[in-house]
Amino acid sequence: MVQWKGSSRTTTFVSSTQLTAAIPASDIATAGTVQVTVFNPSPGGGTSAGATFTINNPVPTLTQISPTTASVGGQSFTLTATGTSFVPVTTVQWNGSNRNTTFVSSTQVTASIPASDVATGGTEQVTVFNPAPGGGISGSLPFTISAPTPVAITTTALPDTSGGKRYHFTLASSGGAPPIQWSITSGALPSSLSLDPGSGLISGNVSSVVADTTASFTVQASDSLMSPQVATQALSILVHTGGLGRNDNVCPPNGTDHPTPISNGTIRASISPYGDIDVYSFHGTAGHHVTIETFAQRLNLYNDNQRDSYLDTVLELLESNCNQRAFNDDMSPPPNHIQDSLIVIDSTATPPTPTSLPYTGIYFIRVRDFRGDGRPDLIYELSLSGAD
Repeated sequence: MVQWKGSSRTTTFVSSTQLTAAIPASDIATAGTVQVTVFNPSPGGGTSAGATFTINNPVPTLTQISPTTASVGGQSFTLTATGTSFVPVTTVQWNGSNRNTTFVSSTQVTASIPASDVATGGTEQVTVFNPAPGGGISGSLPFTISAPTPVAITTTALPDTSGGKRYHFTLASSGGAPPIQWSITSGALPSSLSLDPGSGLISGNVSSVVADTTASFTVQASDSLMSPQVATQALSILVHTGGLGRNDNVCPPNGTDHPTPISNGTIRASISPYGDIDVYSFHGTAGHHVTIETFAQRLNLYNDNQRDSYLDTVLELLESNCNQRAFNDDMSPPPNHIQDSLIVIDSTATPPTPTSLPYTGIYFIRVRDFRGDGRPDLIYELSLSGAD
């Protein structure tokens, strides 16, 4: 019988000078040395002298790191390394120096990167290392530390509302070191609305008012640098006493239908019965690039990875004279069919689109259901960036 660290393994007799034994993968799961012996049972018999069997660590490979960049002066963070041949003693190295590493699987480890590693700009090299016996070091991937761009709040206006309505608008920002923290530094939101500090979402059921009331306030966005960059923006929300009316038609505008003015950010709405068309307006600057996108098929309302809205959006960008500037139905055709819509006014877009906004002034966005349907559960989010 062949013995592995003193424990018998399934053995096949070949001859008086040779045996074979089946060694399971669990016996070589950890690097090190093992004593192999052979044993003959009584009467007589006994255990042979041992021979050393060495189990080497593999040489790891590194294929991806996340994140790949940070801002100078940023806070500590967790780096995820993806590759192959990771073992419980694999270590992530930052410019050749070990960092505190947690083994996740044979293809993933995470490492704690202290703030001191991103205190100055430059490009650092990330590797993974398996110690002896065997082992070795992977190839390196670059990690870039650059000067942070100033943080800015790009939402300049918020849509009106009325009592009893559900309000749902996410503020937008640019630059800075994520994540961004949001707060209100002066004034107040309309009664019963709140601002989520992590996402910038203003939401809640709007309380009724006895007269049209404007709530004015100042929002602040702070980035995550050790010495945070800060931006502020004065905003207001007008709460009407009556309903807002429909906004189906704006070409030409009439006394009952009005576009909903919006700015950069994300608004949630629904296509109502029957055949509703939602119309929004924004102010743009000639030469600027804008991105307009709907989220319906990809909208996960309850974080359960289930499809919650069956709206098939159709998206249009109109000029102030209501000429169509851009149109999109499905942003991705079969087989990876995505029924959400995307308009990118940018010369670098694929497929090519108009290169930039042609004039400074008002533009309209129209959202409707491809089937002309309308139900309260046809919910979507409309995201706009690049506007004034």
